[in-house]
Amino acid sequence: MAVITGEPGTGRGVSAIRAIELHLPSAPKPAELFHVAQDWDDDETPDQEILPDPAAGRGYLLDTTLRSLPADTVHALISWAERLHAQGSCVVIIGRPSDWSGDPGLAIAAVRPDAVQVARNHLHFELGSPDQAEWLEADPKPARSGLFGGTANLAAGVFSGLITRGVRPTDAVAMAERLHRVTPERLERALQHARDKQSAQDASKQQLQAIQDEVREWSVFLERVLTEAGTRGQDRVMLLAGSYLENGPVELCIKVANAFGDRDEGAARRFREGRSPRRRMQDVGVDVSDDDRAVFDRHPGLAMAAIRMDWHHWADERSTTREWLLKITAPGAVAAKWAQQIGDRLLELSRTAIDGPFFPIVEAWAGIDDADRSAIVSGLMARAASTPELARKAHKTLLDWAKASTESRRAVVADVCSGSYRQTWPHSAFTRLRHLLAYDDAPARTAAQAVIMHGSASGTGLVHVVNTVDTWLDRYAQSPTSARAFLALADPEPQHSVLPNLLTLARSEPQYRDFLIEGWRVTLSQHEVRDQAHDVLVAWARAAYDDRLDPQLIFELLTDVRNAHTPLDAMSRFLYGHPDREDPALIGARLALANVRACDHAACSRADCPVQHSFVSPPKPV
Repeated sequence: MAVITGEPGTGRGVSAIRAIELHLPSAPKPAELFHVAQDWDDDETPDQEILPDPAAGRGYLLDTTLRSLPADTVHALISWAERLHAQGSCVVIIGRPSDWSGDPGLAIAAVRPDAVQVARNHLHFELGSPDQAEWLEADPKPARSGLFGGTANLAAGVFSGLITRGVRPTDAVAMAERLHRVTPERLERALQHARDKQSAQDASKQQLQAIQDEVREWSVFLERVLTEAGTRGQDRVMLLAGSYLENGPVELCIKVANAFGDRDEGAARRFREGRSPRRRMQDVGVDVSDDDRAVFDRHPGLAMAAIRMDWHHWADERSTTREWLLKITAPGAVAAKWAQQIGDRLLELSRTAIDGPFFPIVEAWAGIDDADRSAIVSGLMARAASTPELARKAHKTLLDWAKASTESRRAVVADVCSGSYRQTWPHSAFTRLRHLLAYDDAPARTAAQAVIMHGSASGTGLVHVVNTVDTWLDRYAQSPTSARAFLALADPEPQHSVLPNLLTLARSEPQYRDFLIEGWRVTLSQHEVRDQAHDVLVAWARAAYDDRLDPQLIFELLTDVRNAHTPLDAMSRFLYGHPDREDPALIGARLALANVRACDHAACSRADCPVQHSFVSPPKPV
C-alpha cells in the first residue's frame, strides 16, 4: 500500500498510476490497472463483499478525496492491502493531506507541477504544435525562420502571461486545448500592425485580448462588461437569460429575463424601454443570429463563463437566481422545455461554485410528478454521481430520495439504479433498491426489474445478486424488501427471468438450492407480499405443467419449502385451493406435492409416480 496526498491538481492520479506501473512486475504479462469505486456509504465500512478479490498482477487505484476515512475504514483498507500483497498485487490511495489517518509512513506528499510547462508540453507533444507551444514561452528564443515567414520572434512569447503558475494542471491542459484552436493566421492578423500607428496598436491589443478571453473562458471580458461598467440590471439579466437559453429564441430570452426577481409593472416597463433587448444582448457579448436566436458565435464559451461569474459576483442574489430558475422551468412555464439544458449548466456550475444551485433545483424538479421531468432528473443525477466534485452529495441524495415518501423522487432513484449507476456502484445501487422495495408501487416494480436485469446480465451478476438478496433475507427477514427482491428472482414470467439459470445452479450447488428454499420460507411469512407470492407459486406450477421448467426439480423444491414453512397464507391457498385459482396446473401440482417423497423419482419406474406420470395426466385446457 502507498498513499499519495495533495490537493486536486497536484498530479496525484498520474503519480499513483506511475507508481503502480513501476512496482508491479511485467512478467509473465503486463500489469493491469483497476480504479476502485467507493461503493459504500458514509456509515458503512468496506468489506470483502465490496472490495475486489485479490489477483496477481493487478494494481488498484482508490481516490478518497470526496470521502472521509475513519479508523474502521483505514483498518479495512490495510487488511485488504495485506491480502493484495500476498497475491502479488498492490493498491495506491490518493486523497487530500488531511484525509489519511493511518500510518504516516505510508503517505507521500504530491508536488504540483508547473502549469505553464504542462500546457507547453501538451501543445508540443500531445497536440503536435511546437510553434504554438512557443506562444507561451516566458523567455522567447531569438528570431528564426518559420512561422509568419521569418517573424517567429513576433509570435513567440506573445501569451507568456496567459497561464499563471498557480493554475491547476488540468485547467492548464484545458487552456492549451482552447489555445490550440486559435489558428496562426488569426494571430498573425492580430500582430501584423503591432508596430504601426497607435490606432492599429489598440486594434491589435483588442484582438489579442479577445483571444486571451477565449482561452481563459472570457473572465477578463466579463469583468470589464459586468463590473467595471456597473451593469447589474437589465443588461446583466439579459446576459444570464441568453447564457442559460443559448440557441434559444431572443423573444424567449426577453420573457425569461423579465421574470427575474419581483418586478412591478413600472420596473417591467422600464426594462422594455431604452435600448432594444437585442442591442442589450449584443453589448454584453451575446450574438443574435439571422433567425433571431441568442448565440455566442463570436464568443465561444462565454455563456458558461457568464453563469459562473454571475454566481460568484452577486452572492446576495443567489436565492433570487434559484427562485427564478425554478419559476421559469415549472411545468407549463416559459422555459419548461429548456429544463435539460438549464440542468446541464447548473451541474457544470456546481462543480466549482460555492453553495451551488444544482441539488436544490433538481430536488425540486424531482418532486414534480411528470415523466419527462423525471427522465431529465434521472440523467442529471447519474452524471452527478460520476462527477468527482458532486459524487458524494449525489450518492447521499439518492439514498435520501430512496427512503422518501414522495413517489416521484423514488421513481428517479429507481431509474438511476436501473442504468450505469448500478454497473459502477453495484453495492450502493442495491442499498437504494432495497429501500425502494419497501413500497408496493411503480418505483418498487422498477427496482425489482433492475434486480432481474442485474442478475441476467452475466454469470457474475447473477452470483452478486443472489448473494446480496441472500444477505437481505438474513438481515431483514421481517421486511417486505427482501421478500420482493426474492420474488423478482423467483418469478419465471419476466422476459429476462433468471429463474432457469438459478435452477440450473441449484441442481449442482447446494447453496443455490438452500437460497431458494430459505427465500420462500422468509417470503411466505410476509403478509405484505401474500398475493404476489401466491402468483409466483402459481407461475411455478404452470411453468412445470408446460414443461418450461423441470417438474421434478420444481416439486422437490416446493416440497422442501412446504416442510420448512407452516402452510399459511400464500402456501395454504396454493396447497388447499382458492375459488378463483383452480386449473389443471394447480391440480397436478397438489397431486405431485402430496406424493413427491413416496419414491426415488430419479430412478422411479412406478406407473403412478406423481412427478414423472401423474403430474401430466390432467387434461390441458383447449
